[in-house]
Amino acid sequence: MAEVQETPVDAGIRVARDSTTPAVGWITLSRPERRNALDAELCAAIADAVEEFVAADDPVRVILVRAEGPAFCAGANLKGGVYASGFFATVERMIRAISEAPVPVIADVQGPAVGAGCQLVLACDLRVMGSKARVWVPAVHHGFSLDRWTIRRAVELLGGSVARNVLIAGAQVGQGMAVANGFAMLGGPSHDAVELARTMSRQAPMPMHYFKLAMNNPEPDSELAGEIDRLGGACWLSRDAAEARRAREEKRSPIFEGR
Repeated sequence: MAEVQETPVDAGIRVARDSTTPAVGWITLSRPERRNALDAELCAAIADAVEEFVAADDPVRVILVRAEGPAFCAGANLKGGVYASGFFATVERMIRAISEAPVPVIADVQGPAVGAGCQLVLACDLRVMGSKARVWVPAVHHGFSLDRWTIRRAVELLGGSVARNVLIAGAQVGQGMAVANGFAMLGGPSHDAVELARTMSRQAPMPMHYFKLAMNNPEPDSELAGEIDRLGGACWLSRDAAEARRAREEKRSPIFEGR
């Protein structure tokens, strides 16, 4: 594991920058004794951490979401979290913060991600899943329903057939199936997730933002469509695009500034 300077957050996460690659921000769920179950406080802390990483004077270029202990996230805290006032609003805020962040967010899933934990994994842009990772949503076992965003996202990322298996039948998706159908970019340990984040942090930030924004909003309203088109055009005219051309000519790796 990389050495990092971590800042504990009372709500149950640790926040850090990778000391080897400070452009990578880490958010670590740190309540292993509760299997990292979500409550309103923890969801809000995750959202705050994402927003602070991208709003910093020196913003990160990639965010890695990880977890302590054998479980990535056991879902909502059924002893109070899921029934508490405001819980669903904070889940929505957490998902929105991740999906609207202008940088890619990677989930390093090394254990079960259940229910709301699966929603957290779905919200991320990319996933690395270990041999003990599993995702599922036991809504049919607890009498719950899910918002339409989660259903659409599950269909988009898992594929229609697998999403039906998960949502209607309560089926689980492990590492093998996740890698085979592309839900997980890689199957491997946390080290692979860290290396992926470091590699991506050296890529051009503007195109990563553009592709994320366009894919997450396939039918944007007119104002957002204009922003997507503006950002797409800006990529071609950016200093980073010029730097990539020079780097090819000079046979070296480009150094991107994000502008």
